[in-house]
Amino acid sequence: MKTSSKRILFILLALAFLIGSVVVYSSFIKNVYDEVVVLRGNLMSKQDTYNQFSGTFNQVQALIADYQNKGDVQNRMSLILPKDRDVSYPVSQIVGLAETNGILVSSLSTQILPVQPSQSKVIRNIGRIKAEVKLSGSYAGFKAFLRQLENNILILDATDLKVDISSTKTGIAPLDYSVSVTSYYQTAQ
Repeated sequence: MKTSSKRILFILLALAFLIGSVVVYSSFIKNVYDEVVVLRGNLMSKQDTYNQFSGTFNQVQALIADYQNKGDVQNRMSLILPKDRDVSYPVSQIVGLAETNGILVSSLSTQILPVQPSQSKVIRNIGRIKAEVKLSGSYAGFKAFLRQLENNILILDATDLKVDISSTKTGIAPLDYSVSVTSYYQTAQ
């Protein structure tokens, strides 16, 4: 076989392979490639949907956690401004602070004051409990008592302060104190 006929044979064979590859590509690969493009589009769409749902789910979880902590916030708020008239709560706060600072409570009387009506529909009416307290002890202890009364979780206002020298005859003369303490509470009205 001559070299020129070999060349023609290889050219025809190469042309046959080229035509065969175009036929295989057009009949098999192109159809599958179109399916791959559609599947990639579906995958991207599902990933976007998943990302949106997971973001929404995380936001819902955060809201649920906030609402579960709402009871804690309400409990803390009821310590600051109780929801009903409970005379024992401010009395226990006053007596506890006095004992903590080494102050003796000689007498304590309470009085329920009239309710202050609220001008707002959102805020409830505020009631007041006034306690007249007579104490005796050192000046440093009384000073610490007033500071803790001022920084207490329950809202307490100290007014009408009176200081006298104690009538007892001891080595260190303690002082007698009279103070009015007003606490507040929310009414149901």
